[in-house]
This record gives sequence, structure tokens and C-alpha cells, in this order.
Amino acid sequence: MKKLKNLAINLGLTLGTLIFTLTVGEIGLRIAGIEHPTIKIDGDQNPLHTFKDMYRGWAGKPNGKGFWQEEGIPSEIIMNSGGFRDYERSKNKPENGLRIALLGDSFTEALNVKLEDTYGAIMEEKLQECSGLKNRKVEVMNFGVNGYGTAQQLMTLRHHVWDYQPDFVILAFYPGNDISNNYRALEHDHLRPYFVYQDGQLVADMSFRNLKFWQRNRYAFSLVDFLPYWLIKNSRILQLIRKVDIDAKRRQYNRDYNAINIDFFKEPKPNSDWEEAWDVTEGLIKLIRDEVHEKKADFMLITVSHSSQVLPDLQERDNLKKILNVSNLFYPDIRLKNFGKEENIPVYNLAGPIWNEAKKTGKCLHGFDNALPCGGHWNVEGHKLVGEIMGNYLCEKYRS
Repeated sequence: MKKLKNLAINLGLTLGTLIFTLTVGEIGLRIAGIEHPTIKIDGDQNPLHTFKDMYRGWAGKPNGKGFWQEEGIPSEIIMNSGGFRDYERSKNKPENGLRIALLGDSFTEALNVKLEDTYGAIMEEKLQECSGLKNRKVEVMNFGVNGYGTAQQLMTLRHHVWDYQPDFVILAFYPGNDISNNYRALEHDHLRPYFVYQDGQLVADMSFRNLKFWQRNRYAFSLVDFLPYWLIKNSRILQLIRKVDIDAKRRQYNRDYNAINIDFFKEPKPNSDWEEAWDVTEGLIKLIRDEVHEKKADFMLITVSHSSQVLPDLQERDNLKKILNVSNLFYPDIRLKNFGKEENIPVYNLAGPIWNEAKKTGKCLHGFDNALPCGGHWNVEGHKLVGEIMGNYLCEKYRS
């Protein structure tokens, strides 16, 4: 009996000490103003994107608003009524209008720069001045969404783009992660559709619709997320524990990402995940081409530059080539150019002219001061150059 009494006393003291420590810690964090607010896993509190799109996994919120404070220029972001980072567009095409739809990922959605500084907005401005398009209202419509792969861009085309009756569809392809986005074995974020070959045909795998929240992305999930949201929201200690855990997983993600996502620079080995990912990706591009042509619209593909391809510092580029054991950094661009010739798909490689401009001026066209200098996404100068390049390219097409 005495032993049970002592055990009860010890357990009570331990529990009391734990409660006292947690209470003091909670009070201390509040006094210090330390807070790490969380967003609900289902995305309900995300002002820009929702994680409930039945075809694409996630998508922009119609009329969503938020303030961007990450890589790039801090600014207010406003989605249009269609849920895209673009000007408001009518679904009725103006008489004698020309509509160009841009499909892409974060380079096209371009949360890093102001809307008027995106390459799509600059293309629209340039084309409106084109003599071959005199008296036509030109609209370059931005359907890009951060993190999308080619399968999600195909779904965007099917379920959203055709509502606006485009005359021309441009797929902005980023080799840096679009290939891995399209293949489950290489992708970490599984809240997306995949396409797989069955009897020689690409078939949609929509199993993401049945994912539990902890199955989506192992790098973005903490065991704390199993607790009730109201408890996490109101506990500074739990918020701090979650932040430490997620920060560690993000560091691990960066290590894993850098290890995996340099292989797109190289020709894939036979029967490897990368060879299969390339096969699926090229099949998806052909599907997009076929569906665009069925709608009597024009289609082309542009390859988005990777920051390492266009560094003005030649020594840095040479060091990367040695690490990769490759003679150049343009394997994906060359492959897609040749693929386009075989499949009658116009392809414009942006990395070449961007690198030429970087060498000539010594300026980095990727990167921001508040993130990775010369790395990451196009900066304002990069978007301006791309908008002018594509505006001039398409202007020549419509002059002829």
C-alpha cells in the first residue's frame, strides 16, 4: 500500500512539474512575442490557393488575396475570378480579339514580381504594339500555378482554359522540376494527378483524391499536425515544436532535392526512373498538342531556363559541369527541341538568349536579394527579357 502511495505521489509530482514547466514556457513565449501561426492542412486559411481542386490537387482561389513576403518583391497578390494570377478576363472573346493562353508553373504565375512585370504581361504589351496585329485586342492570359507539372497543366487546359476560347496555347516547360513532377517515384508532393502508360496509352491516375493529409508530403508534415487544430493554434509551445520539426524537414528536403534534381541535366540511364519520367512527360506534351489542335488553336512549347544554365560567372558553370560530368548544361533543351521537330511542335529554347544577355551584361536574370542571388526564379530583368523575346517572336509570326 505504501509503495502505491509513493508511486502516486511521484506521478503527481512529475505531472505537476510537467504542467508547471509547460505553463511557464507558454507564458514566457507569449511575453517574448514568439509565435509561429500555422495554416490549416486543408488550406482553408490560405488566402491564395486551396487544396481542394478535384482535377489538379490544388489551385488558385477565385478572387483570393494575400501579401507575398517570400522570394522576390514583397507585394499584394490578387487572383482573378477564375482563380488565376492574372488580370480579370471575360469568358467571351472580343470580336477580332487574339487570345494566347500561358500554361506553366511558378515561373509563369510569378508571385515573385508584380503582375505588370510578369513576362506574360510584357508579352501582351509588346504584341499590342505589333504592326501585324493592328486593330486586334491582344490578351496573353496567365494560367500558371506554383508547383504544377505537365499533368496538372493538361488538366488546367481541359477544365479551365477552353472556357476562354484561346487562339494560341503556349506551354512554358521548366526542366528543373516539371519532369520529376510528372512521375510518382521522383516526386515528393503527391497531391496531384499522375498519368501512367497502360497498353501504350496514357491514363490518368487520380488517386490523390483519396490521400490523407499526412500522406501528401512527408517534408511538410509534423506529428504535431495530428493534434486538434484549435490546440496548435492556441499553444505557442506546440507551434514552436512544429516549426523546429518542419524546419529540419525542409533542410532535409533541400538536400534530397539537390541530390535528385540535377539528373535532368543528363541523358537518363536505360530503364531508370528518369527515362520513364521523360517518356511520360513527352507523352503529356503530345496530349496537350493534340487537344489544342482539336480545338483548331495553335500550340508551341517554350523551355524555361534553369538558373545554373545562365550564370554570367563562367567559372561557376564550369564547376557544375565537372560535378555533373557533362559537356554542357543544355541536354533537356536540346532533347525537347529535337522532340519538337519529330512531333511537329514548335519549340523555343529560352536558356540560350538569356545566357547570351547574362554574359553580355554581367547581370543575373534569376534571383533576388532576399533569397538566392543568381538562383531561383526570374527576377524583374529576367521577366522583362523573356517578355520581349516572346513578344518579338510572336509578332514576327503574325506579320507573316
